[in-house]
Amino acid sequence: MQRSVARRAALVMSLGLAAAVPVSAFAGSHKTAAPASFKAYTVLAGNNKVATGGEPSIGFDAKRHAIMYGASGHETRMTFKDTTHGTSLTQKDVSAPTAQTTLDAITFTDKYTGRTFDSQLLGACSAMSYSDDAGTNWTPTSGCGQNTLLDHQSVGGGPFHAPIPAGASPVYPDAVYYCAQNGFNASCAVSLDGGLTFGPGQYISDTPANDPTDPNPTFAAEGGACSGLHGHIRVGPDGTAYVPLKGCGGTPTANNLTNSEFFGGSPAVSVSKDNGTTWTVHMVPGAHNQDESDNAIDVDKGGRLWMTWQDGTNPDINSYGTMSSERVAYSDDQGTHWSKPVDLSTMVGVHNVQFPEIIAGDKGRVAVAFIGTNAIGNDQHNGFMGPDKLPAVWHLYVSLTYDNGKHWTTIDTTPTDPVQRGCVHMVGLSNKTVQDADLCSDAQRNMLDFNDITMDDQGRVYVAYTDGCTGSCVSDKTRLNPSDVDMVMRLQAGKGLIAKYDGKLGKVPHGANGTTTSVVFMLPLASTALVARRRRNS
Repeated sequence: MQRSVARRAALVMSLGLAAAVPVSAFAGSHKTAAPASFKAYTVLAGNNKVATGGEPSIGFDAKRHAIMYGASGHETRMTFKDTTHGTSLTQKDVSAPTAQTTLDAITFTDKYTGRTFDSQLLGACSAMSYSDDAGTNWTPTSGCGQNTLLDHQSVGGGPFHAPIPAGASPVYPDAVYYCAQNGFNASCAVSLDGGLTFGPGQYISDTPANDPTDPNPTFAAEGGACSGLHGHIRVGPDGTAYVPLKGCGGTPTANNLTNSEFFGGSPAVSVSKDNGTTWTVHMVPGAHNQDESDNAIDVDKGGRLWMTWQDGTNPDINSYGTMSSERVAYSDDQGTHWSKPVDLSTMVGVHNVQFPEIIAGDKGRVAVAFIGTNAIGNDQHNGFMGPDKLPAVWHLYVSLTYDNGKHWTTIDTTPTDPVQRGCVHMVGLSNKTVQDADLCSDAQRNMLDFNDITMDDQGRVYVAYTDGCTGSCVSDKTRLNPSDVDMVMRLQAGKGLIAKYDGKLGKVPHGANGTTTSVVFMLPLASTALVARRRRNS
């Protein structure tokens, strides 16, 4: 089963490298062709039923040429076949024995080895299995390491950093990481035997003595304590491990186990260059944490580290801000120094965003996905309305760069089929800290905490997302019908993230589905030379 998405009103924006001149001096608009087109597919679970479940995960098994999609209690193997006559999709439920409905579900596929992991959060640990044949067979594992407890787990992996630690498996070449947060800190444990067992967890942000009520908290490298909440771990080609932290440098609060154990601060990344033994935290200057969505990171084949996040500020600990934007920055020295953040959303009329995700391919080729709305206001409130005084409309956007971030193209991939109406509940069910009777209702907690993104061996981008607006919600602008249908948005034609496949992925349709409305403008963006200059002066 599949669902196509018309792209008549896709939005495109290009960002150019320029001096620090006001954006308005460069603003303009015209029609242009998008470099890529996208198509949405509905994910199926057992008995060919439509799969459901918020916060989906996605990976690509290059050995089996299969997309591995997980959410809630299911794993689905998706195999796409492209011909001159179109694209066919085969789906099969390949759920692991551990794929049960639990507190959190994570699917991770190691792009270097093809091993897929299914992790189901149990609190103190997780139930975990792995598969080396795209879900046909599964092997149970210990699930976690000592002192990696409680919440919001992430699983990742990649090559060991040199020198390879003693005791590493002679059979499985990569390290496997399991990370979780306990309310005021996060820790990661490393497996040397391909995920069968894990060593003890190591704290990656603050020390265990650092309670958020402590007036003298342990500081990150640039100063300021960190939120325990984190995004998905990624491992670079050289074995350096990166965990994005939601916010560092904020003001400590008494709100343990919430999105706001520190108020404000900046998105950051915790970095390990010794296979998880020690970690160093670096913040992104000029970035702001709104205490809602996780940030995300990835490393391209040139070794450049990229980060994207929901940038915004809140008036105080009991209030949420009325606007946020999708931002991206890069680092050429493993997170120590960063380029100036670039806004990917505001100039296309998007005023609030959630669920930032990023995937990197060849040197300088990156895709960012997020959901966004043109509505201004508190998107954590019931009654969150758009300019037409109707419930805010959310769409799924994908931003692409092919030249190291000098230019970006942002495409609305769901112009006629919203992914949500009204508020997007990001506060959680049991830890609401805003004393407000109008806080987004639990019924709107359908999308949970994140989306996900990957690419295949041809550089096609795949975004795993929750469709929170189905049935009558699609056409009825007044209808709040929160759902949690599992979807994949696929780069169907055009230019992907691997250069050798340029011109080989099919042509972007012309006419109604290929013409896009664009806003072309330029923003100041720190160049590689500027980053290097900062490094020399540090």
